[in-house]
Amino acid sequence: MPALIAKPAPRDNTIHLVDARARFRAIFQAVSRRYAQTKTSNWAVESALWVGEDEVPALQQTVYLGAPRLDLHYVIITGLVADCLSHRVTPFHKERQCLHQLGFMSSVLTVNGRASSGYNAALIQQVLTSFPAAHRFVLLGYSKGAVDALHALVTYPSIRQRTVAVVSLAGAIGGSPLVEILPRWLKYLFVRLPLPDCHPGDGKALDSLARVKRRQWLSEHVLPPELAYFSLVALPRPERVSRILRFNYRQLAKYNPKNDSQVLAEDALIPGSELLGYVNADHWALTLPLTKQWPFLRFFLNKNDYPREILLESIVRYVEERLLARIKALDSSEDRANQA
Repeated sequence: MPALIAKPAPRDNTIHLVDARARFRAIFQAVSRRYAQTKTSNWAVESALWVGEDEVPALQQTVYLGAPRLDLHYVIITGLVADCLSHRVTPFHKERQCLHQLGFMSSVLTVNGRASSGYNAALIQQVLTSFPAAHRFVLLGYSKGAVDALHALVTYPSIRQRTVAVVSLAGAIGGSPLVEILPRWLKYLFVRLPLPDCHPGDGKALDSLARVKRRQWLSEHVLPPELAYFSLVALPRPERVSRILRFNYRQLAKYNPKNDSQVLAEDALIPGSELLGYVNADHWALTLPLTKQWPFLRFFLNKNDYPREILLESIVRYVEERLLARIKALDSSEDRANQA
């Protein structure tokens, strides 16, 4: 199989991508083995995560699967029109229960699904400041939620000081070509159509996802260097794309066959982040258990299954491991400074 690491367009924020695929795969394997003992998943790791020819073997290192070692609050930020569905389904809707049973703390922050990233950044700031002051956040942004999270961190120092990491889950970091090819009448309906339980906000969500605007924003803003950044890319095999998403998948394939039906792989990367892996799931299957909530949609969402409970725990355990390593490195640096 060809090399998988997608190279984003040059931007001021681009340093390099740290290839963390091998270690993330090792953690995914360890978590998967534990779930296999309870027979809650029959997915092979090789079919759940792509193995690239350029991926180096993982170092033989123990994977910790115990109780949380850091007191962190994992906040999942939703994407487009998610507020219209939030009363029925949210990202990792059922899978978060598994995290809580292990002792990890998580919440879903539902932003305005039709509003701009600037609008939602203010909402994120408002919600996060309502949590107890002791909480330290890891923000997991799904789709446009990743864009909104970055906007919030750049705009509001108060939440930047309480955040330690950001994870892009199929994030539209570089925007999406779908915004450019979407017919005007559909864009009009997106903003104007009355939808239950979801206010249109400023109606500029699609504008925030235009590729030219995303590239401009990334070139004009430096992401807070003190935070850790991670990217997880959805990259399904063609046969793993649900029927309802295949048209968009083919449309994006004209730009790049490496896409998840909503976002190109090259646009799903936070500049300078650690690349966790390429997931064999389409954009919706990555986080949204839609057919579990609405079984009658299985004909249209025929590829919505994925071991999301394993994926979510693997993300959390990898992030915790890396943050612990950063703390250890910082402590060692301070010790050397004190001895000098």
